[in-house]
Amino acid sequence: MVQERIDDWWEYAKDLARAERELQIERWVYISIEYKDEAGRKCRLHSYDLPRELHERYRWVIRWREARLQCQYPRENINTYYSYYDKRTGLRTDFNSCLMKLAAAKAQITRAERKEAEYLAYQRLNNLFFDEQTDEQLFKFRQKLRTKKESYHLLAEKIQTAVATHKASHTG
Repeated sequence: MVQERIDDWWEYAKDLARAERELQIERWVYISIEYKDEAGRKCRLHSYDLPRELHERYRWVIRWREARLQCQYPRENINTYYSYYDKRTGLRTDFNSCLMKLAAAKAQITRAERKEAEYLAYQRLNNLFFDEQTDEQLFKFRQKLRTKKESYHLLAEKIQTAVATHKASHTG
């Protein structure tokens, strides 16, 4: 089993961030602080709609607001709900969402293309008998890469359909 290095994780994180920029994903968070009344209805006490970076930097403000509201409503069970979404499309951006899967797939493709280029450069430099057309390992790698690209494009089409549906339902 291959030991993964921390450099590989940093490289993947950079590829993921680059993919998010290229896909123009605007990560926002909607935060709602609320409690349930005697009838079971949710009563919203306060809400925030912020860019994700701002939320991460000033998380203490939300904790302070929760504490303050808990002091104001001592008998209520106050809950805080977080909803992560893309500002441009309205789609979710939490861990297992389609947008994050798309960004991860794009990052994996970028990384695989880089590995292919490194492999080709190494083989051309160090292997006198290297033939790109007959290299079985390269052929299998390219097949897997082609499959990843096809699944990436299918997921992108699915997301475009979801965005169109979302926009139609919110404008009409």
